Amino acid sequence: MAEKIRRCAVYTRKSTEDGLEQEFNSFDAQYEACAAYALSQRHEGWILNEERYDDGGFSGGNMERPGMKRLLADVAAGKIEIILLYKIDRLTRSLADFSKIVEVLDKAEASFVSITQSFNTTTSMGRLTLNMLLSFAQFEREVTGERIRDKIAVSKRKGIWMGGQVPLGYKVKDRKLVVVPKEAEQVRHIMERYIALGTVPALIEELKRGGYRTKLQQRSSGPYKGGCVYRRGTIYHLLSNRIYRGMIVHKGEAFEGEHEAIVDQKLWNQVQATRAGRITGSSKRKHINEPSLLIGLLEDQYGRPMMPSHSGKSRKAQRYRYYVTRPDALDGKSACRVSAINLENIACEQLAAKLCDDGFLLDLLGDDISEAGLLQKVREQADLASAQLRSGTAASKAELLAKLMQSIRLGEKAVEIALSGDGLARTFGLVEGVLASDKLSLTIPAVRHRSGHQLKLVVPSSKQMEAEPAKHDMKLIALLAEAMEARDLVFANPEMSMNAWPSGRGDVGLGLLNLSVCRASRLN
Repeated sequence: MAEKIRRCAVYTRKSTEDGLEQEFNSFDAQYEACAAYALSQRHEGWILNEERYDDGGFSGGNMERPGMKRLLADVAAGKIEIILLYKIDRLTRSLADFSKIVEVLDKAEASFVSITQSFNTTTSMGRLTLNMLLSFAQFEREVTGERIRDKIAVSKRKGIWMGGQVPLGYKVKDRKLVVVPKEAEQVRHIMERYIALGTVPALIEELKRGGYRTKLQQRSSGPYKGGCVYRRGTIYHLLSNRIYRGMIVHKGEAFEGEHEAIVDQKLWNQVQATRAGRITGSSKRKHINEPSLLIGLLEDQYGRPMMPSHSGKSRKAQRYRYYVTRPDALDGKSACRVSAINLENIACEQLAAKLCDDGFLLDLLGDDISEAGLLQKVREQADLASAQLRSGTAASKAELLAKLMQSIRLGEKAVEIALSGDGLARTFGLVEGVLASDKLSLTIPAVRHRSGHQLKLVVPSSKQMEAEPAKHDMKLIALLAEAMEARDLVFANPEMSMNAWPSGRGDVGLGLLNLSVCRASRLN
């Protein structure tokens, strides 16, 4: 028995997960062979570590393998001196990765042994043999990859589904996609609601409230995936997935598939037109972090259009946004400027609160509320729009405000919003023209308050709206009385020079005398 103990660990790998579910699989075969070899070297002090390092379904072409990472970490920590392998290609199929592994082993004074490929790496011939083996292993991997890619390309051109995540609306039977009627109806429902709502965030919110979840699928390794609420990426992928038109896509090119389409051409065209319209309509806002939500809608108190403006401090990377009267609309009256964020917050919050008001909705519907459940339907859509105004993205807010508003006017003591009846009807899922036209306005009391250099709008509370009692400035009243007395004195003595006013007239006479002295000094 050797005096020095050498701790060994067995590393096993299989490129695919096929057969790993069996009671005795490839991992067990590799491990038992290596364990028997370690036992035969017991006289050399080899002791087999009970912990196993298995990588199932991982390629040897890279190092992204959890078992391999764990093994190298234990080697670096000094827990393992010898790695046992069934064949060298189980360790890696890349020459570059092999050099990295050897570097870790050298630092820890560890080594590896391939039990079926005997060679001595302490000699030049042994290292040449090892490099040749790894070169052939890498060549085999690359050729296999090319063969698989070519097979996939040819199969997809023939419309054959080549695996991957099974899309919602289908199941796999005999390696082919077969329509699941219930799921197919859900796909069509999502596309139809997207056309009605016009935005993905609003669609996600509606699907979440309706209890819709993503397709539940079982992984080949065991655990399930899916069954979650819909996210933006999932919805965008679904809306653009040509597999629902019976197509198979390969590298951006679509081919006629073997499976049945579940979305007709008309619905598909409407979805793509809606997507294209959103991309075109929001192209200017897409690359702006802080879009101006009221652009094209806002007027000042004189009815002149207002435009966005901004200033910033480059050192602090701050950007201050405003709405100002458009320069070409100035007509001699002073221009108006107000904080954009302040005004936008007031407009969004007050409009959102109005949409949550049942009384407002009842007034809008008028006599058309005879249909059972109509108010509930409108309330749900109004709540959705309200939530979007309060917590949606800037782009979604801008789009919704453009739909709901005809104009917004910035008055002296109020912000007046003219609502769009057709926009509200579309938002509520109603036919255009059914809402009461005399209820399509909103007045928000707002006073201008100066805070430092900033002029802000403040929505006062009901208590603040009460008129404050008038305050009398007695000093100013005395001055006005004195000025009126002086005026009467001048009108009563038009022939008298101001220099001739006697000081005996009291404060009035003294004031007129001082006024004449000031006037004479200016003339001189």
